[in-house]
Amino acid sequence: MKKFKRIAALTAAMTMALTMASCGSGDSSGTSDSAATTTEKKLEDSQQEVVDSIANDSKEDDRKLENTEIKWFSFWDINPTSSDDKDIGVDLALFKSKYNGTITYISTTYNTKFDDLATRVMSGDSPDFCGADDMDMFPKGAIKNMLEPLDDYIDFDSDLWKDIKNANDQFVYKGKHYVGVSRVDPAYIWVYNKKVLEELGIDQPADMYHNGEWNWDTMSEMCKDFADPDQDKYALDAWYYENALTESTGLPLIGMENGDIKNNIDSPLIAKAQDMMYELQRNNVVYPKHEHGWTVRGGQDMWGMGLASGLTLFYPIGFWAIEDAPSKTEPFGDIANGDVMFAPVPCAKDSDTQYVPSRVHGFCIVKNAKNPEGVAAWLDCTRYAEADPKAKEITVNQLKEDYGWTDEMIDMRDEIYALAAEHPVFEFAQGISKDISSITDNIIKATMHPSDPATWASTVDSNRLALDALIEEAKEAVAD
Repeated sequence: MKKFKRIAALTAAMTMALTMASCGSGDSSGTSDSAATTTEKKLEDSQQEVVDSIANDSKEDDRKLENTEIKWFSFWDINPTSSDDKDIGVDLALFKSKYNGTITYISTTYNTKFDDLATRVMSGDSPDFCGADDMDMFPKGAIKNMLEPLDDYIDFDSDLWKDIKNANDQFVYKGKHYVGVSRVDPAYIWVYNKKVLEELGIDQPADMYHNGEWNWDTMSEMCKDFADPDQDKYALDAWYYENALTESTGLPLIGMENGDIKNNIDSPLIAKAQDMMYELQRNNVVYPKHEHGWTVRGGQDMWGMGLASGLTLFYPIGFWAIEDAPSKTEPFGDIANGDVMFAPVPCAKDSDTQYVPSRVHGFCIVKNAKNPEGVAAWLDCTRYAEADPKAKEITVNQLKEDYGWTDEMIDMRDEIYALAAEHPVFEFAQGISKDISSITDNIIKATMHPSDPATWASTVDSNRLALDALIEEAKEAVAD
């Protein structure tokens, strides 16, 4: 099983781009349908031959689809049409080759997707599937009867799915699975520019990690030494580094335990992390988004700006940001030139484990979907893309040959994925209710609020009763 997880760790599903919650733009005018365009970059002939061979290794029980079109509902297009130099993912290539499958994009926005989905379900115009990567679809999608259980379509004990069954079993509601988890993903990594650090004489976090020296203490000192607001130099930028550091304790603020909602607000481990975060904010290490229209450096949806220029030290973000096309990753630096590198989210110096804030790469069948069997076929393809060594080779080659990744980057990616498979930390707040997600987001970020940071003790005191009440309300909804 550990061997399989390391194979999966190396598999880069290219469709992950744009799946992070904060980065979705979508169609602000509402939902709309659109077929895939033809601007995607095709696989090399040799790569396509490998995909075709995987597709042709059919079993007797392979699905026979009467309808090969499935409709995808999201604020991002699963088809690689965002730029001409964006590769098609192995999962999508398999779906095309094995089933002649096509995916039609039904666009929404991140902020309106639940309302838009409910409208479509109630009007009898359900799409076929939606994503679970943002950790906000379960359990509320099941509770609100917006999703179909997967158990009639996926056998999670089969050879294809059994090695990921434990992760899928975390997404069970009233005895049924509602998320098809293809793999466990690290939610965040600590990205930096090697060339900038070398010029400044700063140790490389990847090397520090391998030497057992990468932790909250060393990261904090590096941030404090680097930050110089008078020179517009800030150590941290991006969104959700607060979540990353909180979850690096091994605990989410809101977890699921034996099917029950678990509130960890009084955990001394989280308190320790939040106290460290408060000290970072007091030392002005964070880019002041509140002074720039509440955007990251460079403006809305400009990821990595500041790393290549030496104005930003670390950019905590998901793998999706640097697994994108070269035209999208330029602000981080020249990947092909070896400028860009990353390390795991640092943990406490005395932590017994390298915990990895995690999410899942997976999909849900929408209530009253017209083609659930087609979605199940797509889900099988996402598993083949993770489990088959030949598929792994394609995706690694895409990262190296098309996106310029170095062997050092590939090895570290493999390491972090393996850690995530062994020691994942899932935050479930977004998946329980919007009210809980809203209050926990404020709680987690309070100590690092750029204009008005609060101590963790005062944050807990002012929010505990409200959070407890919302959790009790959510528990009652689950029990009904």
